[in-house]
Amino acid sequence: MQALIWQGPHDMVVAELERPVPGPGEVLIAVRAAGICGSDIHGYTGASGRRAPGMVMGHEFAGEVVAHGPGVDRPALGTRVAVNPLLYCGECTDCQAGREQLCRRRTSIGVNLGQRGGFAQWVAVPARNAVPLADEVSFAAGTLAEPLAVGLRATTVADPQAGQPLLVLGGGTIGLCTLLACRERGADPVFVTDVAPHKLAMIARLGGQPRDSRSADLTALSQEATGGRGFAAIIDAVAVSGTIRQALPALAPGGVLMLVGLATPTVEVGLYDLVPQERIIKSAYAYSAAEYRQAVAWLNTGRVDVGPLLEAHCTLAEAPAMFARLAAGQVDAVKVVVEL
Repeated sequence: MQALIWQGPHDMVVAELERPVPGPGEVLIAVRAAGICGSDIHGYTGASGRRAPGMVMGHEFAGEVVAHGPGVDRPALGTRVAVNPLLYCGECTDCQAGREQLCRRRTSIGVNLGQRGGFAQWVAVPARNAVPLADEVSFAAGTLAEPLAVGLRATTVADPQAGQPLLVLGGGTIGLCTLLACRERGADPVFVTDVAPHKLAMIARLGGQPRDSRSADLTALSQEATGGRGFAAIIDAVAVSGTIRQALPALAPGGVLMLVGLATPTVEVGLYDLVPQERIIKSAYAYSAAEYRQAVAWLNTGRVDVGPLLEAHCTLAEAPAMFARLAAGQVDAVKVVVEL
């Protein structure tokens, strides 16, 4: 089969690999579409240090079930599915409590499983991770179940109330999916910051209130939007020292700053803006299995429309050049999808 191989920083090639055979409890997926995540770009450039040469990336993907491993008969052959890339033991305390994203034995397809990734023609995955996708939902849209589930998890942890003003920092894919999840929960208005004109326009298109983070006074905004108290919750989808510095003074006393971004390994936190007001910092990582299924259900029922985010496409053969262009900042698109 053909697959996209990362050989080192700024070095990707399409090469032939052996077609995988599904093992016990697994199904074989013919990949039809795979989204390029910002973390894939950080891996491509070597900035994250979380990718190993020779691997196949791709953790946002959808396709069709084409073979069953031993002991598996569902999903049926030919079923269109979105794939939860997070693999978990299913036996530990966290898994039993429905917190599979905290499983100490977790791994992720396309992140730390060598040549098992979505930028390939076929991938073997646990049958429980293949979630049926409605015929009306495109495979490209199905790839966005993964970042939508991240946004759903972030929103669950932040726990905004219906009719409550909320602030999201960062209008990348995760920030925009968080906006969609917050609106689905009834938060209103949802302010979202960014610096790129294209993303600010997308925020408005999705029903959010865009604010340019270079010029916006977020503390003043919080006072105006909440009648002087401050935001009860802020979701930081960037999570660098600068965004945390902006967020804390805009929080109400006892408010929650929810970190979902992973842009940098370390940050600085201003304790004088945190402790005297008993403001709370929480974090969200990935999603539970139930939250991934919920994200797919939102797509299947049309409750959430991710279509506007799908702004660019390429083939597997074109993917190395696309990665180079994305890394160089030459592509002004929220989501690029590799179609197979």
